[in-house]
Amino acid sequence: MATVSKHDVAGRYCVIDDESAFLEVARARLSHYLPGLTGSFTSEPSDALKMASTNPRILYIIDVRLGAQNGIDLFNDIARISPRARVIFITGDTAFIDDENMREKALSRGGIDFIEKPVKWHELAIKIQNHLKLIEYQFDLEEKVQERTQMLIHADRLATIGTMVSSIVHEVNSPLTFIKANQETILLMLKQIRAECGNVENRHLIDKTIVPSLNDSIKGVRQIEDLLKSFRRFYKQEKTLTAIDIMAIIEDVRTLTLYNIRKQSIVFTITNRSREALEVWGNKQELIQAVTNIVNNAIDAFEGSAVKTKRIEMTLEKNKDHLVMTISNNGPKIPQHIADNIFEPFFTTKSEEKGTGLGLVIVRQIMKGMGGDIMMRNKDDDRQVVEFICTIPLYRERKRGK
Repeated sequence: MATVSKHDVAGRYCVIDDESAFLEVARARLSHYLPGLTGSFTSEPSDALKMASTNPRILYIIDVRLGAQNGIDLFNDIARISPRARVIFITGDTAFIDDENMREKALSRGGIDFIEKPVKWHELAIKIQNHLKLIEYQFDLEEKVQERTQMLIHADRLATIGTMVSSIVHEVNSPLTFIKANQETILLMLKQIRAECGNVENRHLIDKTIVPSLNDSIKGVRQIEDLLKSFRRFYKQEKTLTAIDIMAIIEDVRTLTLYNIRKQSIVFTITNRSREALEVWGNKQELIQAVTNIVNNAIDAFEGSAVKTKRIEMTLEKNKDHLVMTISNNGPKIPQHIADNIFEPFFTTKSEEKGTGLGLVIVRQIMKGMGGDIMMRNKDDDRQVVEFICTIPLYRERKRGK
């Protein structure tokens, strides 16, 4: 516990006593035993109240008798400002030492320990270290619980969206089936009419205008069907682990992101440098979600960019027993302060409407759940693209037990 926390404001611990001589000794001895920790030493209760409003992680060491004021009452005031504050009470008052009710009151009001004067400074230093560790553990645990809660809320929202999408897909598919069937029937009947038609101009109109228009309409319906299938696969709550053809995943991702790619006139290329089919083992829906998220982030990177020819390149290759999938874009370099936090929960540079700060966190969880990982490489003098590199064990090697 020799390092100073990023949460320090006025110190990690605060000693409050009405005797200046005691404070001077406390400063000298605790500074000696705790050289890596910042301490505050004061006889003014108002100083402690100010510190409580700026740093909730301070450990207080308070004399029970502060002249006309009671140290227990002072800590009650501190606790109203900082409810999770903790205190070690000290006293040389034999009345307090022998008063079981007073000792119980002190400990029940947030006191975690008490010591008697004259103080054994090395023992107090050890207690300060231990209690500060417990305070850090408490706060870190609460932060992790809060993060997990937010992620569960987000996951619940995604599940709700998935239910809505499934319903929409079902409702759209029904009329789409009729439209497609009617178009194909009309096309078939039109070909029969054309065969029996003796008017050259009418046959030319059918061949050059009506039939191509119907074919385009049928093609459009099929594209909508493919999109709906991709949506269903994307939001389907699959728990089954299977062998996954990575090229099939990429085709779904391409379908899901096609609108935004075309909207921004992005050149999207896919290169498979391996001469064999590449299969991984995992959850198909989760992998679609992960790759789609990376591609969408690459698309978003071009917003406001002055790049003339926008490119997103996806490269697949085999590296021993792993698939290496690199998704790169030639958008702007990611600033270092963003790059350092890009995989941190709830960190986002997007607006509330666009970003939750969980996208890349979930991507990393998915990759690690498949036995892989993801890393980001920024632009530099030799590399003029931003790369997200996913490494996933190949199914064949996994099946062999490697």
